[in-house]
Amino acid sequence: MRILIINGSPKGKYSITLQTCNYIKKLHPQHEWNTLFVGQQIRSIEKELTEWMAGSKDTLCPTLQRMQEADLLLFSYPVYTCLVPAQLHRFIELLKLSGVDLRGHCATQLCTSRHFYDVTALRFMEDNATDLGLRMLDPLSADMEDLQKPVGQLQARQWWQLIE
Repeated sequence: MRILIINGSPKGKYSITLQTCNYIKKLHPQHEWNTLFVGQQIRSIEKELTEWMAGSKDTLCPTLQRMQEADLLLFSYPVYTCLVPAQLHRFIELLKLSGVDLRGHCATQLCTSRHFYDVTALRFMEDNATDLGLRMLDPLSADMEDLQKPVGQLQARQWWQLIE
């Protein structure tokens, strides 16, 4: 399975949420894993998508091509004050503006928070993914420290078994 992690954290590779993705990735090397660093690279992604939308749309731009080729889109993000990071929010807006056809593709989400209104962020992502035509699978909402505890690791493994 080809999995594209859409990392919405501004911390990039140092994201706590991404570490949970990396944990799952390490346990399942049979899959092809790629990461799109939306949180850190939103300016360049915005430029790429804007130029693509203004030009001829004969072929997809690299970001949209990566999304089309993936079997599963995994939105990975921290929850900041009840919602997703602004960079991920902007990426979703750009996807909608682009008119990309993602119907039939599967997606899921993994977020980390202190469980304070994380349901709001989860619902935001689910509603927007549905707008894009994505088929959403059950999410994992983990505490920021869960990966350090055996029970949190077990929870992540069990969630992935449902997704896989």
